[in-house]
Amino acid sequence: MTKSAAHVLAATLEAHGVDVAYCVPGESYLPLTDAFLDFPSMKLVVCRHEGGAGLMAVAHARLRNQPGVCIISRGPGAMNASIALHVAYHDAEPVVFLVGQAERDELNRMTLQEMNYSKTYSDTAKMVIEVIDQRRIAEDLARAFHVAQSGTPGPVVVVLPEDLLYGDCDAEPLGPRARALTAPTPDDAARALEMLRSAKKPLVIAGGRLHGAAALGDLTKFAEAFDLPVASSQRRFHIFDSRHPNSAGRMANRAPAELLDIMKETDLLVVIGERIGPSMSQGYTFPRAPVPDQPMIHVWPDTNEVGRVFQPTLGLGCDPHEFIKAMLAAGAGDLPAERKAWVKRLNDAHNSVMDWTPVSANDGLVFGHVVEAINKHLTKDAVITTDAGNFSSWPARFLHMGQENMFIGATVGAMGPGVPSGVAAGISTPGRQIVVFVGDGGVMMTGNELATAVQYGVPIKIFVANNSAYGTIRMHQAKAFPGRVTATALQNPDFVKWGEAFGAKGFLIEAEGDVDSVVAEAMAYDGPAVIESRISLNHISPAARIDEIEAR
Repeated sequence: MTKSAAHVLAATLEAHGVDVAYCVPGESYLPLTDAFLDFPSMKLVVCRHEGGAGLMAVAHARLRNQPGVCIISRGPGAMNASIALHVAYHDAEPVVFLVGQAERDELNRMTLQEMNYSKTYSDTAKMVIEVIDQRRIAEDLARAFHVAQSGTPGPVVVVLPEDLLYGDCDAEPLGPRARALTAPTPDDAARALEMLRSAKKPLVIAGGRLHGAAALGDLTKFAEAFDLPVASSQRRFHIFDSRHPNSAGRMANRAPAELLDIMKETDLLVVIGERIGPSMSQGYTFPRAPVPDQPMIHVWPDTNEVGRVFQPTLGLGCDPHEFIKAMLAAGAGDLPAERKAWVKRLNDAHNSVMDWTPVSANDGLVFGHVVEAINKHLTKDAVITTDAGNFSSWPARFLHMGQENMFIGATVGAMGPGVPSGVAAGISTPGRQIVVFVGDGGVMMTGNELATAVQYGVPIKIFVANNSAYGTIRMHQAKAFPGRVTATALQNPDFVKWGEAFGAKGFLIEAEGDVDSVVAEAMAYDGPAVIESRISLNHISPAARIDEIEAR
């Protein structure tokens, strides 16, 4: 029996294991919306903005380690989702964007909401596939899923002309193509083993392409067997348990100098599953670009990326978990006696950095008090998401996490992912505690997705760090133009009432004495909650104050 192209498209999504897709409905893909009714195993989550829908799909990809799916209408809808494409591309997350298009017989006339997506997304998508024949709709979609996951993962855009979706299609749905996993060659494995066994002060930096219990468990075994200190890369802080004796800290943006100075003594840098961007590398200084100061092994699942910016001593374009498995299979052998003391030295520095010393301010609450209180209530498998902003440096430094947690934040530094990522966590991995950190700037960009959380019963806990300013820009302003404050102050709503207007429970933290009791009550609440913290602007981060910056 002949089906519509939209039905074949939906059947192909189901064949690829899709059970959740995020959308804002539009007339350009109404046949696909209708087709979802025939596939009850797939949930179509209706969001409040295409940017939110796209960011939910990106978070879904990170949570599940499989492609997220975002369905959006043409023109304005597609442009609203551009921030999510940017995040997915830079953060190497596999997402398939299904985007509406004008009818084929109206194209090239500048018809209503017509766009050239190949041009528009030329530097934020791995591929743009324009479906021109409904008989190939399953083939084109299967290709999109394959490309999104291959090599360096990233977003793929599938363009769907409106009339095509209505058309008859006798093609069969297609399932997923087997992923090609590459392991290190015997020669590369032998060389890596030689370097690992001889180094006196090695340092592993582990990143987001290590995913899932098996890979992360083997990372821990690798660290223990080879006496290796392990640091987690920027916004991937769950990769290695912060309480493990081999933990060497976190390579966050502007990592603490007392930890970084010790790290730089390493005689072998081993970067596994991390692309190495400017934040993790401290502005391309550690490792230094283009030639690192230390011998370096770089493991990333794409030969195009290995060596693109940095010149590693040994570059391996292979699956990071396969590399670790090869090292474990060979065994550590005899290791230098200095290794254990080196691991302990880094671990001691890391523990010192994460030791919160309470401080007070006269212009609001220091946000570290709130983070320290959350530490007491965080569950073993909680999902933690952060938006962009200096407030996020507090949980990055002081919030303990293990490998059953999931930390989600855009390494590209985009504002807006915090709340949508938390909503996606509740929908795609239900039953987990969800904690969102977001500033007063970011929450006014995508905080409307709290409505989606309420609609779908996601018990999200949104901690709004309110300092009535675009705080990060205020900090940079203090450095570059001290005493000349402009364009950073914000007039905010009452976020407690704002949250309650959506149907969440509102909480307010204004003083240090309120922190423990309010955090405990909010974390125990069984529904969505918004917790506003009136925080200090002067104490802009754990390592900086506005007045000190301006005094310099």
